[in-house]
Amino acid sequence: MKQVSWAVLGLLLAATVAAAATLDRRDWPAFVGDEATYLMEAQSLAWDFDLKYTRQDHDRFVAQWGRPPEGLILQSVDGGKTLVYGKPAAYPLFIAPFVRVSPTRGAAVANALLLALATVMAGRALQRRIGDAAPLWVAAWVFASVTFAYVFWVHSDLFLMCLVAIALAMVSEKGWAAGALLAIVMISRPLYAGLLLAHPAARKKVAVGAAALVLIATLASLATRGTWTSYGGDRRSFYAYTGFPAINEVDWAGQIEERGTHTWVKKETLRMGFDPRQSGWNAVYYLVGRHVGILPYFLPLVLGFLAFRRGEGRWMLVLAVVLAAAVLFWLRPFNFYGGGGSMANRYFLPLYPALWFLAARPVRPALGALAAVLVTLLAAPFLLPLWSAPRIFPLASEGGYRYVSDAARRWLPFETTLSHLKPSGREDFVHNLLWIRLLSPSVSPDGDRLRLAPGEPGDLLIGSPQPLAGIQLRQPDGTTGRLQPGVRARHRMWWTDDYYLYELKLESRPEGAVFQLFPEWNG
Repeated sequence: MKQVSWAVLGLLLAATVAAAATLDRRDWPAFVGDEATYLMEAQSLAWDFDLKYTRQDHDRFVAQWGRPPEGLILQSVDGGKTLVYGKPAAYPLFIAPFVRVSPTRGAAVANALLLALATVMAGRALQRRIGDAAPLWVAAWVFASVTFAYVFWVHSDLFLMCLVAIALAMVSEKGWAAGALLAIVMISRPLYAGLLLAHPAARKKVAVGAAALVLIATLASLATRGTWTSYGGDRRSFYAYTGFPAINEVDWAGQIEERGTHTWVKKETLRMGFDPRQSGWNAVYYLVGRHVGILPYFLPLVLGFLAFRRGEGRWMLVLAVVLAAAVLFWLRPFNFYGGGGSMANRYFLPLYPALWFLAARPVRPALGALAAVLVTLLAAPFLLPLWSAPRIFPLASEGGYRYVSDAARRWLPFETTLSHLKPSGREDFVHNLLWIRLLSPSVSPDGDRLRLAPGEPGDLLIGSPQPLAGIQLRQPDGTTGRLQPGVRARHRMWWTDDYYLYELKLESRPEGAVFQLFPEWNG
């Protein structure tokens, strides 16, 4: 069993490295999320050995990628005279040597190699605790979840996850090194600080390693950025439509004055305060949401609970995950998953290994293998799109997210609290006093009407400031119908207080349909 387990994990990791090495990301139609910033920052470190943004950086990026760095985040502490990249430097520093060798493939190869190292170390550490099924469990944790697909995305989340896995694998033997790695994770996102509190036997060494790394990182940031953190100073995002500094006429001070600084925590959200009802819905979506749920997209986490054993502060690992989720529900109640083209919940990804290391009770090899197979089969309905095309651009051309399976659309609730989810690829709009979010690309606005594509069913989320008794559907020929959808949810939205939300499903018609919706108010 031992040889088989390691062989399965090794083959999967080798295939992942090969897939990364043969992927040319220029084939993707666009960058996702903050990829352009991480790539340019890595290129600046690889070629110029600094974090400053210049015209040379921009021109080199366009020459290598054939497109501008859409979504570039820059920061400044001197009113725009000196611009530096607005992301923590740890991940760009890690991928910089690989980017220097291969600008378009290097980052994915670096991700794959680090994932291989992290999983092997986790497998070896857990093998001493639960037995020879450990490598199979690690394989399930990585490949029966969305984790493996993050190899092809140039973002820091997989990097942070691997650091957590490596740290927890070595914490009992090299606490100071584990503390340094966890400090990198915490500096990138302070909400993961709870991970430093686990393993009481090594807590002092962990604290020493973490403190030393934080001091080094703070001094380095002051020297290179002029601020103690990579999120300090004024920050702005740039696109082709805004123009890029050093390339176009960009008024940095004017943009800051007009639009404010680009911050991770929004002041207007903090002013709204904590809302129990919305947080309750967020907790449901965090667990089982159609796009972001950790149970459908990280289902093998249950293995850690199955082999849980008290001791060594393992309960603190669960607490760290819960606290991080609670902080997100408070600070980012309308985007607790990462936004953009995130595959499921990327903010959960660095916490995921904490639940691996709950496993500490010996498991019989045959029973452990059976458990790994069962969770993989249970995860299959939600992972089939990723398994069949893990390297494909995550956003569908017609709108929506490629990783979301038909099973997820049928069985799981749409996340009504999340402002960034655009399943149809279209922006929200108001239609006859109703707020509309299109949940399928088959429905589209057509002037003051809505259009349903021929032969396709439709799905809409409808919001109203007061309860609806029903909804009238009117067609241009005068045909009317009355719909009575039940309340889907009720909670505050990112622009106002409580809204009543209804999901409206339209049956397909061979000829399609053009129609309007009119609210019928209660009372």
